[in-house]
Amino acid sequence: MGSEMIWSKLRKKIKDFITPGLRDRIDVHCTRYHDAHDDYGEAWITLDGQKVLGGGYYHWYMAHIPQELINKLGFQGAYHKDFYLPQIELREVKEIMELGIHETTHIRDVLENYINTPFEDCLESNNPIYTAFALIDKRLGKRRFLNIDISNYKHPLVKLFYELRRECFRISDS
Repeated sequence: MGSEMIWSKLRKKIKDFITPGLRDRIDVHCTRYHDAHDDYGEAWITLDGQKVLGGGYYHWYMAHIPQELINKLGFQGAYHKDFYLPQIELREVKEIMELGIHETTHIRDVLENYINTPFEDCLESNNPIYTAFALIDKRLGKRRFLNIDISNYKHPLVKLFYELRRECFRISDS
């Protein structure tokens, strides 16, 4: 694993950031398939035991990413710096992220970066994984939450975590 944080330690740190009202409902997972020829695995996020976001080597390569996006990015694999940063610069990376297509490292490494990124940067991020976790972060208060607009986000995890946090704050649609 090199310089990567041990998964169990990372999982505990991420759960510590989650607001207490959701901490027992949201979980993060990562595994490696040691019997696979390449030892790749996957990472996923669950709500009440149900998978709400997943990513992995095979998810990425089996996904139907529009070829024009791949061509514009100028790379064949899933490794571009923008996938891991709070502020995605390339429009094509944003489009792929909004499609909900993720490689294992997009989830695992962003979660590791999240715990070391200032909360302001996470909250103002255009990377949907940072944004989703900022929405359920215990450091986000109700008054600030009321000023958040997620209408520009298509990513299902951002929408889901936004609604969960609204429920925690007991905010109605009225």
